[in-house]
Amino acid sequence: VYSKYKDKLDCFYVAFSGGKDSLVLLDLVKKALPKGSFIVVFGDTGMEFPDTYDIVEKTKRQCAEEEIPFYIAKSHLSPKESWELFGPPSRTLRWCCSVHKSTPQALKLREVTGKNSYTGLAFVGVRAQESAKRSEYEYENFGKKQKGQYNHNSLLEWTSAEVWLYIYSNKVLIN
Repeated sequence: VYSKYKDKLDCFYVAFSGGKDSLVLLDLVKKALPKGSFIVVFGDTGMEFPDTYDIVEKTKRQCAEEEIPFYIAKSHLSPKESWELFGPPSRTLRWCCSVHKSTPQALKLREVTGKNSYTGLAFVGVRAQESAKRSEYEYENFGKKQKGQYNHNSLLEWTSAEVWLYIYSNKVLIN
């Protein structure tokens, strides 16, 4: 994937959530891509559990030690303000991800690349086993989640057992 797009994109990044799948994905990307060729972006919804924020801080320190740029993208709206504006997120009104993850990440990437119309590739840690909807995802797509954005679902066919085996055999942090 890196070889295919390295001369065509403005940036590669790991869309980091602090969960087990994104921790595994980050470890794989660090092993597979050349140093200095990608960044990490944590989409801080403001609604994470304290354990997740602890893992994010540990991962941020690890990235600093390895000279991997680590950014935090956060909405200008607090979760409370969002709930007051839109109501609780639901299956029919799915505002949470766009308001608190994808839009703040896109704005952060504009800032990082210095381009309002950047083209990037996000390595995303979603797995088909997680839901019926995700079981229909493809490994790679363009513009389905974010205009002008490639997504690569590198762990798409991994089972949760494979994720945990990777975590334990590679000493990956556990959230």
